[in-house]
Amino acid sequence: MATYPNETVKSIIERRSVRKYTSQQITEQELECIINCGLYAPSARNTQNWHFTVIQNADLISWMNDKIKENMPPEAAEFFRERHGGNDDYSIFYSAPTLVLVSGEADDAYTDSNCGYATQNMCLAAQSLGVASIVIGMARFLFITPEADKYAKEFGVPDGYKPLYVVCFGYADMLPEPPERLDGKVNYIR
Repeated sequence: MATYPNETVKSIIERRSVRKYTSQQITEQELECIINCGLYAPSARNTQNWHFTVIQNADLISWMNDKIKENMPPEAAEFFRERHGGNDDYSIFYSAPTLVLVSGEADDAYTDSNCGYATQNMCLAAQSLGVASIVIGMARFLFITPEADKYAKEFGVPDGYKPLYVVCFGYADMLPEPPERLDGKVNYIR
């Protein structure tokens, strides 16, 4: 059993992308803490140029799942179909009960980094609370349709912002083993 110098390091090292969730909704207190941690992320020039849309409506999540699958490129659709044992009736969100659509200011060069910091804060906060997470980049395929602007407005995305991805939150129904860490990823100059 691994030991860690503190709970922060433990959350960082033990966090996994979970691909199977129970149907139980996370608590309001957990959600509030997770979102608040995202809001307290660092950002270049302190722009805080992210926006979060919290989605817990099962019918809307199902609709999003179907629309994204309709708009996926064939190679992505095949990858997900294979990942789910050849079954076309899969959830791109792995049946997580809470989604957070992360959007960022479209014209800022630091938006992707800033939203990444906020997302990592949320995922680590979730881990520390016993809530699992996974980031779904394929969610952007909801916003490549002719209806993209309409959908963004319906999701409360501010003008001048672009939807980037969805972060799923819920209670894990299975925990994956940690993947091997790749060698050669650090270089020291002293």
